Amino acid sequence: MSRTLSIAALAASLSLILAACGDKTPTAAGGAGSSAKQEASAAPADAQQQLTAKLNAYIGCFNALDSKTHGSIQSYTRWIKDVDAGPSGRETNVYGPFEISDYDMKQCDAPVSEAIAAKPALADLDAAAGQYQQALKALVPISKEAHDYYERQDYEDDRFAKGKQLHAPLMTAFKDFVVASETFNAELERQNDAAQREQLKALEQAEGRTREYYRLAMMLEAKTIVELMTGDDFDQAKARERLDAFNRISDEAHAKVADQEPGKLDWNSFEREAENFRREGKERLQRVSANTPYTDFERRMLDSPSMAPRGSAGKLMQEYNSLVFQSNRQ
Repeated sequence: MSRTLSIAALAASLSLILAACGDKTPTAAGGAGSSAKQEASAAPADAQQQLTAKLNAYIGCFNALDSKTHGSIQSYTRWIKDVDAGPSGRETNVYGPFEISDYDMKQCDAPVSEAIAAKPALADLDAAAGQYQQALKALVPISKEAHDYYERQDYEDDRFAKGKQLHAPLMTAFKDFVVASETFNAELERQNDAAQREQLKALEQAEGRTREYYRLAMMLEAKTIVELMTGDDFDQAKARERLDAFNRISDEAHAKVADQEPGKLDWNSFEREAENFRREGKERLQRVSANTPYTDFERRMLDSPSMAPRGSAGKLMQEYNSLVFQSNRQ
């Protein structure tokens, strides 16, 4: 497989950032001075709401299509022995790329265009979002044509003639998407992390340590752990420190907000995923610390999206993505 399309583990879903904190300043009784103060305090909230709307539009697009499109690449390339040469016509197990539907593209078409034009201007992220959107648009027609061709098994009629013809433009579109995806992901992660850390400060200052505060704090800690423990050569002392920090904030959250209503059942589901994540983080640390080798079966499952072995980076990513899902439901 071409190096540019080798995907050891799909990028984790991005968690949606919180809605911007509303203005908590009590309304003063009349007067020009009080009006000016209200306008001044409303300005930061308005700016935060604009940033939140922009980032959530980008994240919605990314979460809707990025993992699916990377899966499409894997589906198509896994049965071709030489990806550079394309299908030989002698293959028996044949899989086409996934179709990117009109419904899928609705989440990356108008919302992304509107977000690019919206304030605040974020030059690098806006440019990356535009490139990502264009890469998807370029991929849609060739991916659909290839999908229909293989889904209908037309290769049995023309001895892979059209499949060979479609291969080069399809791979070009895939490679352009991968490059755009990596850039968009990196910029989106950077801006989203910064926004979430600012929101965490604002939440604590405005409302104290509420359920929303704990959710965001736990997700930021979890993301740090995933990023740190991806490779097998991670700093084990630092990993233990981050896992301890996640445990502390999770335990504090359970003691303070677990029984609150409304939303207790949803929060309990989030806490269960947090427990699974912390256990898998511990397994990951133990496996690397002890240098425990993978069995032959485990090695074959390392890149599996659902069967990665305990203590592997892929399994930690799976648990993190489950935690992200529950976080987004809160």
